[in-house]
Amino acid sequence: MSPSWRQILIGLAALVATSPFVAPEVLAFPYHEDFGSDRVWSEVPIPRDVMASILHDANARVARSPLAARNEGRRIFLTDGGWRWRVLALNNHGSFALTRAAREDLIFNRSDVLAGTVENGSELGGFRTMAGVVAHEKCHGMERRHFGLTVVVTAPTWLLEGYCDYVAQESSLSDADVARLKAEGKSHPALAYYEGRRRVAAILAANGGNVDALFADY
Repeated sequence: MSPSWRQILIGLAALVATSPFVAPEVLAFPYHEDFGSDRVWSEVPIPRDVMASILHDANARVARSPLAARNEGRRIFLTDGGWRWRVLALNNHGSFALTRAAREDLIFNRSDVLAGTVENGSELGGFRTMAGVVAHEKCHGMERRHFGLTVVVTAPTWLLEGYCDYVAQESSLSDADVARLKAEGKSHPALAYYEGRRRVAAILAANGGNVDALFADY
């Protein structure tokens, strides 16, 4: 039986509604530049030399991981934290960035290429370096490729996020931030990342840098 016009319209509506999550560029990012295997879309002009330096830094951090492939190029979408971010982030508005696992697209919150930073709106730990966020998000794709998609449900947050902060060589909270939080008996969403990174670093230092052993129980 041929589909009815109603079914066709419903299908088209579903396609339109989901297309930004498969291909974020349909949200009409006005600027686009290629940097080797990395492709960058932005809402504002992209300072080419600065962006190239950021990606060089990020890719150097990624390359130090034994999980890294020869080519870890990604499609990267930089937003100003406005409507494009709200559409693409869904309920993750407080994140610095997120990765669409289907194509490993990286979607960034409020981005400032000239400053080399990404902002998530938090009063404490609300800024990270763009190079660090790129490295962190690329690392999540490396985890999924190496350990399988199920790792995102079998491995704990401290491990998944801690290893990616370890690869990124930074966390959003400083030692002083964490000391103050603990002294005041307060929690913070980024504590799991900070503490996970330290825990990962200690385990890898003890096991000779064996990442497979790090994830072996999960």
